[in-house]
Amino acid sequence: MAYSMVDVSGMSGVSLSELSQYAETGLLNPAFGGLDKDIYYEKQELLRLQQILFCKEVGMEETEIESMLRDDPQDVIRIMQQHRIEILEEALRLHGLIQTLDKTISHLQGEQELDENELYIGFVNKGRHQLLPDASSQKEKTDLAQSSTAKETEGLELKSKEDYLDSQAKIDRIHLDLQQAIEDELEPGSPDVQEIIGRHLEWIKGYYTPTSEIYRDLANLYVEHPDFRKMYDGYHPSLAEFLREGMMIKAEQDLS
Repeated sequence: MAYSMVDVSGMSGVSLSELSQYAETGLLNPAFGGLDKDIYYEKQELLRLQQILFCKEVGMEETEIESMLRDDPQDVIRIMQQHRIEILEEALRLHGLIQTLDKTISHLQGEQELDENELYIGFVNKGRHQLLPDASSQKEKTDLAQSSTAKETEGLELKSKEDYLDSQAKIDRIHLDLQQAIEDELEPGSPDVQEIIGRHLEWIKGYYTPTSEIYRDLANLYVEHPDFRKMYDGYHPSLAEFLREGMMIKAEQDLS
C-alpha cells in the first residue's frame, strides 16, 4: 500500500518540510511520484523513516544516520538493538528519578526519612554498560579495522555483541521457564518460581540496580504498558500478571 507525503506526515509526526528535506538530501527517497504530482511512500520507506527517527531519538546526526543506513542490513539490526538497550536504560533511569522525586516529596512533607545515598538516584545512570558499540563510532571502527590494530578492535566488538546475545538468551530462558511454571500450575511464591524471579532480578541488575519500590513499579509497568504486555502475551496470556506477582514477592523478601 502506498501513502502520500501528507499521510506519512500524519502517521509519523514528521513535518512536510522535514520529509521534503529528507527527499532532497537522499536520506529518505519516496517510492514513486504519482500522476497527481504528489510523492508516495511504501512499507520499505516507512521502515526507513522509523529507523531515522530511532537514530534521532538517541542523538545521531543526519550525516551519521545516512552512513549507518547504507550499511549491511545485519549491521543496521545490530545498531537498532543497541538503540533498544539505550532507550531501555534511559527509561529505567527516569523510573529511578521518579522514585527519587516521590521520596523527596514525602521527606519534605515529614512523612519519611530520606537516606543521603538516595538523594541522587536517577541523576546518574550508575552501572550503565554498553553491550554493543555506539552507532556514532561505526566509521571510526571501520577505519581502525583497516589499520594494523584492526584485530584488537574487532575482538572487542565481537565480545560486546556476544554479551548482547547472551543477555537476550538469558531473558528469553527466564520467560520460557515462567511460561512452563504457569503450565505446571505453580504459585508465584513457590521456591521454584522464586528461583526464576531471582534470575530475572539479576538480569535487571545488569542494566540497573533497582530498589524494592522500583522493582515493584517495574512489575506493574510490565502489566500496564501495552508494549510490554504484548511481548509477554506472546509467551503466555497470564505471564505478565504471573511475573508481576512473583516480582512483588521477591521485592518484599529480598529488596526491602
